Amino acid sequence: MKWAVIITGILAGLTLLLGDVIGFFAFIPPVVLLLLTPSLFLYLLAVWGVAAILPIRRVWLARGTALVIVVALGSLAVLPVRLAAIAEFERRAGVPDVIPPARIALAGEVRIEEPYAFDKRACDDLCLAVLDMEGVTSVTVADPEGATTFRLVAREDADPAAVAQPRNPGGFVGWGASGADSGAVDRLWQTRLAGPERLVTSAPATRADYTLRPSADEILRGSEVIARRTAAVVGVPIIPPFLFPSHLASDAAFSTGGLTLATEERRAGPYTDGEHPYARMGRWLALRNYDQSLASKP
Repeated sequence: MKWAVIITGILAGLTLLLGDVIGFFAFIPPVVLLLLTPSLFLYLLAVWGVAAILPIRRVWLARGTALVIVVALGSLAVLPVRLAAIAEFERRAGVPDVIPPARIALAGEVRIEEPYAFDKRACDDLCLAVLDMEGVTSVTVADPEGATTFRLVAREDADPAAVAQPRNPGGFVGWGASGADSGAVDRLWQTRLAGPERLVTSAPATRADYTLRPSADEILRGSEVIARRTAAVVGVPIIPPFLFPSHLASDAAFSTGGLTLATEERRAGPYTDGEHPYARMGRWLALRNYDQSLASKP
């Protein structure tokens, strides 16, 4: 067993050291087996150690008993995390849908909350589409690192230092896979922002009449949810536990340094594979004509 521990330990070290390369070739069956070596090494090492202290003379019986003990202890250690993940999934899956009776015409100060921070905060395709709605005075784009407010103003009223460039204006049509010409939307905004209007930034607005949360599929008016589609995706740790290199895991919520727990995915809600959250927002909002191909997509 000593040699098994040594060999799996070396392979586990190589797996952690060369994780990026191994991940690239993970579709090859022998390479996939390498991803199991960190878990196999830890299990073998633990079984070897436990078997050495058990008062059982027969080696095979001591190691068999040690294996049961190690697997049981590992499962018990992961059980609270598993139960918490299942409870979180059930809580999120139990949130009721809120279907708006008609397309929502936003007005006033609007806030878009994104879960991820970009290198540079910008007014993207959804931000521009919302700014283009009649009655909207500003859009605040917020992420975990802060917020920036964007406005459309007349060219003569724009402070040159505050003028900003939009990001991917036509992406909103593209994300919806509606077949519309995203390039036409890009050209429309290029012409518009080079002509009578300018997109400018300002300090973050302190309040919002409406809040859009694309990643959560929610639209709020003040604090009232006026549109919501329940969708829950949660990774639940498997039992008995297995560990994989963290940088190869799609969900590092249960990461422990260089290793992360293997999880099974639980989903709830009406999913469309590959559908972008902005496409779902588009079906709820009363958009301008140039974007109606996305808004009217069933």
